[in-house]
Amino acid sequence: MHVVFLGSGNAFASGGRNHMAILLRSHEVGVLLDCGPTTLVALKREGLTPSDVDVVLVSHLHGDHFGGIPMLAVHERHLSQRRKPLQVFGPPGTRATVNSALELFYPGLDGPPFEYTDVPSGAEIEVGVLRFLPFEVDHFSSGTAYGYRVELDGKSVVFSGDTAWTDALVDQTPNVDLFICECSSYEAPLPKHMSHTDLKRNRARLGAKRTLLVHAGEDVIARKDQLAFELAHDGTRIEL
Repeated sequence: MHVVFLGSGNAFASGGRNHMAILLRSHEVGVLLDCGPTTLVALKREGLTPSDVDVVLVSHLHGDHFGGIPMLAVHERHLSQRRKPLQVFGPPGTRATVNSALELFYPGLDGPPFEYTDVPSGAEIEVGVLRFLPFEVDHFSSGTAYGYRVELDGKSVVFSGDTAWTDALVDQTPNVDLFICECSSYEAPLPKHMSHTDLKRNRARLGAKRTLLVHAGEDVIARKDQLAFELAHDGTRIEL
């Protein structure tokens, strides 16, 4: 499995980073973990196109995590020869919210073969060779936010999405090949987000073979040499 960090940043583009979008690629399928507004630009800078993406897993319905989907749709409508649908999965409300965004951004857009599916927490889903499990994390006072455990090419990846510390991460990370975790602040906690202090305190409880941090705030980026974990950046590539 190839892992390409197309976007590793937060809503504020701290450090000039793209919004969240991480591409998992095998010979058979391309899977995006989130699709922030800068995803189309990032794909093309990496020599890729939306046609390299078959599935999008949306962690939650904040614009910096799904706002790139309308851009992919208009690209595929006018410039692509896509022969199979791009499948978008996310928490309850995904289908309605993304359709509303499409109509707002590009009224009357028709033709892009996209399929939108709301999926329940804890349901293991198979799409061809891809298997994934959405699990609830702690990001909304109301509404639903997911992390995902993904299995592809005999490898496993856990993506936290945006979340405060939750023991769900302990439950999902044992023996996974890669844990991709948000780290919005270094020490002072932000509401419903993870700090480096939280992660460092729970480090021994996380069972992943390798951990990379994303969604970093300015204070995290400024202390990148002091972090207990690796900090991903736009363009980071990993072979699992």
